[in-house]
This record gives sequence, C-alpha cells and structure tokens, in this order.
Amino acid sequence: MTLSSIRRVEKRYDPLLTETIVVSVGPQHPSLVSPVQLHIQADGELIERVTVEQGFMHRGIEMLCSQRDWAGCAALLSRTEWLAGMNGHFLLSSAIEELSGLEVPQRAQFLRSLVLELGRLSSHLYWFGDLGLEVGAVTPVFWAMREREPLLELLDMLSGHRWHGAYIVPGGVSHEPPAAFYQRLRAWLPLMRRRINSYEEYFSDNAIWVNRSELIGVLETDYAIKNGASGPVARASAVDCDLRRDAPYAAYGELSFKVPLGEYGDALDRFRVRFMEMRESMNMVEQCLDALAGAELGSARLVGASLDSPSLAAGIQGKAGQDPPLQNQAGQDPPIQIPAGEAFVSVEGPRGELALSVVSDGGHGPARVHLRGPSMYHLHLLDELCRGYLLADLFVIYASLDIMVGEADR
Repeated sequence: MTLSSIRRVEKRYDPLLTETIVVSVGPQHPSLVSPVQLHIQADGELIERVTVEQGFMHRGIEMLCSQRDWAGCAALLSRTEWLAGMNGHFLLSSAIEELSGLEVPQRAQFLRSLVLELGRLSSHLYWFGDLGLEVGAVTPVFWAMREREPLLELLDMLSGHRWHGAYIVPGGVSHEPPAAFYQRLRAWLPLMRRRINSYEEYFSDNAIWVNRSELIGVLETDYAIKNGASGPVARASAVDCDLRRDAPYAAYGELSFKVPLGEYGDALDRFRVRFMEMRESMNMVEQCLDALAGAELGSARLVGASLDSPSLAAGIQGKAGQDPPLQNQAGQDPPIQIPAGEAFVSVEGPRGELALSVVSDGGHGPARVHLRGPSMYHLHLLDELCRGYLLADLFVIYASLDIMVGEADR
C-alpha cells in the first residue's frame, strides 16, 4: 500500500446499490475562483474520475500580443498573472533585454527581486483567504485582504497602479522608489511576521482543517515530476526545485533563502509550504532593502526606461548603427523596435514556473508569443489527485493547488 492510498477508497461494496452519476461543477461556481468546468464521475459520494474542461475564460492573449506593440504586449501579459502581474512585465522585459543585449544595473536587479517577492506575498495572501472559504472559515479572507491592502498601496506608490503597475521595464525599472516606500515597507514587515505565525497556528491547531487536508489529494513525487508540476505544488511533494536558486535571475543569486519542501505531498503539505515561502519572501525583501541602502549599489537614480521611451528606442536601434528620430510626425514617441531573434525566459512565479517564449521579426511588436503557465499543468492533476476521495474533498484539493485559469486560458 502506497502513501497515496491510505485515505483513498479504490473499490467499495455498496449495499444500497447507488448509481454512478456525473456532476458538472462550474464554470460559474462559488468554490471555483476562476471559470473552469469539472465533470465529476462519482459513485455516490466517491469520486471515480475528474475531467477538466477549459476555455470559459479564453481571451486569445497570445494572439493579441502578436498584433500589439511591445508596450501593449506587456500590459496583456500582466493580466494572465493578475495577482502578481509584475511577473509578466519581468518576463517580457527579460526577453527584450536578451534580444537587444541590454544590461541591467545591479541596483535595478535588487529592486526587481524586491517587487517580485512583494507580488508573491500578495498572491499567497489571496490564496490563504480563498482556502479558508473552501473549508468553511470566513474569517481568513478578511485577514488576507487586510494584510494584502498595504502591499497594494506600496505597489501603487511605485507605479500608480495597485495590480498591473508597469514598474519593471527593459533595462531595469522605471524609476527610483520614493523614500516613503522604504519606510512603510520596513514598518509593515515585522507586523506581517507576527500575523503570519498566528494565521498558520489558526489552521494547524484546527482539528477540522487537519482532518480535511491530511493525506488528502496526495501527489506522489514521481507523478509530479512526470506531469510537469512546479512551484509550491511540486515542492510539497518533495521535489527540490526552485528557479530562483537553480537558475538565478534578477538579484536572487545574491540573496540567501531556503527552499521549503513537504513530506507527503498532500493538501496539508501544500498549505505548509506556502506559509514557509511567505516567511522566506519577507527575509528576501529585508535583504533587498539592506542592499539598496548600501553605498556600493549607487545613489537613487533612474535605472531604466519605459517601453515607449525614445531613449530606449535610440539605444536599441543604435546598436545597428541607426539614428532614429526621437519623435514621429505626430509629435509622439516612436514605438521601439527589437532586433529579430528568439528568446526564452522563465521566472519562479507564485504558482510555479512561468515561462515566456518570444519570436521577434525586427518589427514594432513580437511576431509570436507563447506563455507556459504552471496552472495549466496543475489543473490536469485533478483527476489523479481526486480519485478515491469524497466530493467534499474536491474543493479542498482544488484550493490547495492555487489554480489561476488566466495562465491556462490565455
């Protein structure tokens, strides 16, 4: 008997002779946070099969990106990862830098890592609130929104937008944060540490939650690897992987952090791994703040340029010996042109490996774009994770995966 079968019921004798039924869950359902439909084949309360049907959110973002300029593409990509939109801006900026040969200053690299970790914290807090609703606890969602609000205000201070701020741009970041940003962030961190501890205790000491998550939705290590699981879902199944450590980007090679791993790969481990990740994210944010305060990284200065900046256009096209005009006939900044080529970049997003493949033909926008979203792979793990468990376990398992259908239905 394997670990995954301890609480599963592979086959049972039913004296009531209940019939096998198919229950359709979604696409509009209070326990599915995104439009997706699940066809549940069940023998009474026992799940026999889960078939995932996607497409209810499909917006054709990959095709739209090939019809937009680079700035429009950045805006679209941030909306596939709407809880941590900076990941989309980072991916496109990194692809442009790879194609154009742009170098990012060290100070900008630390600012990028800081912003990406704030996005991870914001996303995990939202997941924590949703998880509470799935198991019948209303209070956690109010806690999560309360703690997430200061993060959104901090991002607003950086870019003027709470969710989709274009702060990470090709060449670095758009501008130096104001002094008040650093002060408010340092004041928020110790308060958040204390509350994270109390929130984890609230669940870990709750017999109802432990009984509903322990050895429920077990994902075996080998199965996770073969089926493309990544991020907290894979790490909860003892898969030791993290792009921030294994293929460092931004300033992660300069930061010290632990990669938390689970033991059993169940819903409870996925819960614990994300809480440990939040603590590590706060540690990394503090390290970034300390590094940014150091004189060796330089003084406050503009460390990047916006996607529609004429200076960036001149810098990129200047590599080919051209001297482009700073303004077109309408008096507006000309759109940037990226050299022809292909680039593949990836980032350790809140849900796992988020990767972007870009093909440029030298025009004003990408010729082709493809996004690798971790939720696409995790969504199709549901059949394996739910078989043999009860219908009531479905939503606990679904919530533990932290599915974002915008990554899958792009």
